[in-house]
Amino acid sequence: MDPTSLQNLHDIITPTPVSWLPPAPGCYALGVSVLLLLTWFSIERYRIWQRDQYRREALLILRQIKKGLADPAQHKNLLPQLPELVKRTAIAVYGRAHVASLYGAGWLEFLDKTGVTDLFTKGSGRLLLDCSYQPAAWFDTLSNEQVNGLYKVVYRWVGRHKRVHSPVSKD
Repeated sequence: MDPTSLQNLHDIITPTPVSWLPPAPGCYALGVSVLLLLTWFSIERYRIWQRDQYRREALLILRQIKKGLADPAQHKNLLPQLPELVKRTAIAVYGRAHVASLYGAGWLEFLDKTGVTDLFTKGSGRLLLDCSYQPAAWFDTLSNEQVNGLYKVVYRWVGRHKRVHSPVSKD
């Protein structure tokens, strides 16, 4: 037979496909480790999401208040809700035993300390104290800048205050 003859040709034999399963036990260990790490990460993210539920609810209420603040006639109805909301939020985070007794300058200092700011004691956040106790006519004297400044300080505190594992001291 002639080696160059076309009759000597055969079909191309393809190799068997490579298995997708890793051949080494280290690959299994790496896969299990990655799976455990992803599970732990997911659980931690879910815990953080649950823990911050109070914050999301407070921010939602603040956004609703903001819509109403566009009308100056609503200031006397909406601004008194801000101190109450801040106090409820602080109680949710730091506990009733620590927060409920705070008032006046001590309350503003607490908000500054936990919000890492000085806008409550030295800025427009000082109006927060007046919103609870002033008569309805007082709200008509506030300018839009004052109202917006107070709202921004409160919104910032609710959105950014730091959580602590132990109660904040009264220092």
